[in-house]
Amino acid sequence: MRVLTLLLLGPAFIAASFTLALRQVEPFATHLYLFAWCGLIFTFDRVIGRIEGRSLIARCGPAFPLLLLWSSATWFFFELLNLRLENWYYVFTSARDSVRMAAAFIAFGTVFPAVFWIEHVLSLSRFGSGLRGRRWRFTPTLLLGLQLAGVVALALPLWQPRFFFPLVWSCLALILAPVNYRRGIDGLLRQLERGDYGPIVRMLLAGLVAGLFWEFFNFWARAKWIYTVPFFDELKLFEMPLVGFIGFPPFALECACVYRFLVWHRLAPPFGAYTQQMPRTLSAAIRGSAVLAAALASLAVYRGVDSRTIASLTPRVELAAGLHETVRRYLLDEGVRYLTQLEGSSAQALWGRMEERLGPEQTTAARGVSALYLHQGIGVAWGNLLTRAGMRSLEDLRGRSANEVRALLVSASEEGGKRLPRLSQIRVWLRRLPPPPD
Repeated sequence: MRVLTLLLLGPAFIAASFTLALRQVEPFATHLYLFAWCGLIFTFDRVIGRIEGRSLIARCGPAFPLLLLWSSATWFFFELLNLRLENWYYVFTSARDSVRMAAAFIAFGTVFPAVFWIEHVLSLSRFGSGLRGRRWRFTPTLLLGLQLAGVVALALPLWQPRFFFPLVWSCLALILAPVNYRRGIDGLLRQLERGDYGPIVRMLLAGLVAGLFWEFFNFWARAKWIYTVPFFDELKLFEMPLVGFIGFPPFALECACVYRFLVWHRLAPPFGAYTQQMPRTLSAAIRGSAVLAAALASLAVYRGVDSRTIASLTPRVELAAGLHETVRRYLLDEGVRYLTQLEGSSAQALWGRMEERLGPEQTTAARGVSALYLHQGIGVAWGNLLTRAGMRSLEDLRGRSANEVRALLVSASEEGGKRLPRLSQIRVWLRRLPPPPD
């Protein structure tokens, strides 16, 4: 009975998190992604423990936080690249800097467990076992060629991000896989050398499955990312353009290459397929310096993400200059601190009371302004600029071009010198306008 209870605890926690988020209960509404992923990783961990007698978290032991740190550091590498690529941005993150930073590190810390735990479950089911194929031979010249290709795959997107951005999801594997091969690590290239394609197929599938969960949880969360991927932004599943799902499988291979490299150097806890370690242990000073460097580098990149990739914070009513002062005072008296409390079925009673108290004209205007601020994470800063430029509802955006909207924002921001949205972000606002009212 106790085992069954533990197995059901994760799904129950996920279901409860979704229920509370849909009811606009904080912190679940804003941070649903974190709660859902923690619940799912716990679920996979319990399944593994039930089958093998010991979970992966237990095998990592006290060093489990190191896995989370390296997971964050690895994803921050891609966040660093995204400062140049501008393929995604974040909306409605917490207004408190400490909470916002903690949420980022926790979210990015779930990347490795997501991929590796799913892959481990697939291996226990013997998915792909016995799958054989061509045996590759890796000469020193070919290994060097792969690494040069990895450098090119990293450099081209930084040079011309609009055309070469997909290459970043292969650069780490191309660079690190030959390094691991030379050390005798049984990773990607050793598996290809034996013609053993099962582990590779499992990892590719794990990346795709993890990607589906990433996008599903993100879709329902308030604090979320939105993509501005060139050429492929029309046909989507959740927030991700359909073609973008192709990137998750090779990204999983990158994660595996990175983690094998870390385990070999005894910088991360071994478990499952990641157990090969160098014969001699690096000194505590070297290992501590590496961990500290990863943490400091992650923190530095986070600051860049916070200033450039995070587009909006949870919209506070008191800062929404587009609302009439009477409306702001009324909402604050009603206990409404954030504009996000004004959406959903639970807010209809509040709108009804407002109409009785302030009249239909002010209520209709307030609805228009709040819908504008909430649309695709526009938020308070850019919402205030839009209203200052004369756009006080979503209808005022309809029929305008991205260049026209940006020109109006530039004009409205001349006094304050505020950071402006990119044209790609404005295009997201315009493309995703709701259908016009009948």
